[in-house]
Amino acid sequence: MRFLPLSLAATTLIGLLPVLGHASLTVWNDPTPSALAPFAGQANSVADLAGSDIMIYGHAPRAMTLPSSRGPRYYPKAGFTSAALVVSATPQQVKQTLSNYAGYVGLFPTLTSAKTIEQQGNISQVKYHIHVPVPIPLLSFSEDVVMQHQLTDNSLSTLLIDSPIQYGQGKFEWFALPNGKTLVTLTQWGDLNEPKGFVISTVFKAMPEIKSAIPSSVNAFVLESLRRRFMPETRLPAAQSVANIVPVLDYSDAQMNTIQRLIDQSKTPVVFTHVPRQMQTSKRNENMHFVTSITTLNAPIAKTQSALADPRSYTKMLRQVRRVESTTLPNDQGQDSEIHVGMGLGVISIPFKLHMRFRNESDHAVRYWANGGDIEFMQGRMRFEAINAKQTRVIMTSAGKVGDDAPFLLKIGRSLPYSDFLPTVGTGPILFEKASRFLQGKS
Repeated sequence: MRFLPLSLAATTLIGLLPVLGHASLTVWNDPTPSALAPFAGQANSVADLAGSDIMIYGHAPRAMTLPSSRGPRYYPKAGFTSAALVVSATPQQVKQTLSNYAGYVGLFPTLTSAKTIEQQGNISQVKYHIHVPVPIPLLSFSEDVVMQHQLTDNSLSTLLIDSPIQYGQGKFEWFALPNGKTLVTLTQWGDLNEPKGFVISTVFKAMPEIKSAIPSSVNAFVLESLRRRFMPETRLPAAQSVANIVPVLDYSDAQMNTIQRLIDQSKTPVVFTHVPRQMQTSKRNENMHFVTSITTLNAPIAKTQSALADPRSYTKMLRQVRRVESTTLPNDQGQDSEIHVGMGLGVISIPFKLHMRFRNESDHAVRYWANGGDIEFMQGRMRFEAINAKQTRVIMTSAGKVGDDAPFLLKIGRSLPYSDFLPTVGTGPILFEKASRFLQGKS
């Protein structure tokens, strides 16, 4: 499902965007946990679960103290998020790339300049310039950025010095794997409850639920950039028909047990971004970048499936959904729904329509796809598995992107980096959080 095609992609870019400032190097003992911590320090275990995907997962909340220009700040329950990717490069190659701050220009989209302004040993303070051109001035970004980096043999820590997200930190790590490959991870956290600046404050006020999408979207943005650097696109497999385009995922019992443990510890979804697939259409083949989001909801399977697989529930669950008009098709062909969405960003409103078909593949699996509307390409599947009488596991695999004939306000989102999948990455956590509140009678 995809309800945030423009603002989410933009907001992932401001999740770690400091404004220009200059301060002496900060004395800082990085409290960021290792990405391997939930895996008993075993890089191979992370790599085996990630496979060829980018895997995103949370850590159990922990107490920490963070330095800032206003003095130490104590957080009793900081929830870090990690992402992991296996690349065809050696650890030394990864270190050289990540420690070359000037080389970030060309590595991360929208970054136009980088200059080291202070350095002592392995600690550097670097000023970057980030430019995100959008044909709406209120949504455009052109900011000078200062971050403090701290390099070790197998990690690079970063501290925000001054930022619209005022307090935050992150850490790259890299670990050797067999056959000359390397596991690259990013673990990061930011305080999203005290933003400053007009744009980000307006977005958060209009759509507070977007905060649940920022950690996974920031991680996906960064690691997708590294994936494209170290593993350039190869020729995609033969195009698949619409009926067969959604990947059929088969996690082993051991893998699912690990995924479930990660969900239970962090209370956040586990997300996988997959290698793109080609979908046959009447005009041309379209690349579809699928994302799988997995979570546990505290409700029986029938109630959970009714909330998520029947779009008539969305007006109660998602405030951006204004109206849903549904028609049941004959001969078990499913249900056609016209979903009217109104996404408000302060003074800007973005209305659009989704024409969706939902069809049961089995008692507890629902296939859905776009058959018209303003978002032309959307494909997905939801599976529901009863963990016990009161809990349900949801596995959602989906892809979506705006086509050539979309309304102007939606189509300009295609100018943002990775607009073909970043909104999908963020939609899973948002949808699951809203479903959780709805099923508990809180929304």
